[in-house]
Amino acid sequence: MSERFVEKRTGSQSREYANLLCDFMFKRMFGSEANKDVLIWFLNMVLEDVDIVDVSFIPTEHQGLTEEDRKVIFDISCTCSDGKTFIIEMQKGYQKYFRERALYYTTYPINAQGREARDRFEAERLEGVAADRFNWDYNLKPVIVVALLDFQFRHSEEWPKEKFHSSYRLLEDVVHEQMTDAIRFVFLELGRFKKRISELETVFEKWIYLLKNMHRMTEIPPEFSEPMFERLFLLAEIGNFTPDEMRQYYNSLENMGDYDNIIHTAQEEAEKRGLEKGLARGRVEGRTEAQVDMARKLKALGVDIDTIIEATGMDRDAIADM
Repeated sequence: MSERFVEKRTGSQSREYANLLCDFMFKRMFGSEANKDVLIWFLNMVLEDVDIVDVSFIPTEHQGLTEEDRKVIFDISCTCSDGKTFIIEMQKGYQKYFRERALYYTTYPINAQGREARDRFEAERLEGVAADRFNWDYNLKPVIVVALLDFQFRHSEEWPKEKFHSSYRLLEDVVHEQMTDAIRFVFLELGRFKKRISELETVFEKWIYLLKNMHRMTEIPPEFSEPMFERLFLLAEIGNFTPDEMRQYYNSLENMGDYDNIIHTAQEEAEKRGLEKGLARGRVEGRTEAQVDMARKLKALGVDIDTIIEATGMDRDAIADM
């Protein structure tokens, strides 16, 4: 069966669908109260061994333990009735230490559980129903990170090239006994998914295909006849957007294009600088206006500081002070 996208056709049957990986659509699809059934369906499918019935969205902005700590903003964060916390992230550009970043993110909801236990103790003590000393048993509710990555991680040589779905837990080295179920990481490497419509075998693969390709489609293929997919197409049809939603979408799309262009330029500059460094070894280059401008743009787009350093040649402290 041939692919049904790219060429925009005229006529009543042709429709235009949004790019699901831009920030506006990602949060419209997974981060809104009106569409949380889509998020629940997605999480149950990706995680497989959970049975989520309902979720409650929680603030995505988190402060560090002290005023000096950096502020972290998750893309989407929610909890379900049994106390599990889900952090759903979408990352467009390659980040060398994204797995470590995901680990860092889990510390915020984990620490929040400790603070909530302390707050409950203080409230009960005021009511005269608590012991004199705070005593928490550290029975943590699971924190699960689900990350959609529009790139590929670097894996071991044994890693199958087509394997795009990975799930990591804390296991003992030899016996592989699970230490705890309180932390889990699930990564979807969209860059590894290469299947065409005719090759899709599962609902999960259909989901991944749409995340990568819906914006290229002009109709709903028969392979996506499930009610939830029909709902997703309706949600992503640009003709259904209000004027304000359309403005937000195209602004998000423009930012996404700016991000891709800046990353591409940064890579070219890094390669060029590598050649120049070999020709002019020992020459200390001052920061130019162009370097500073590029660093600011990269930082505003959330690019990790190591990539900014490589792209601009600026030092870490100067970038951090911007």
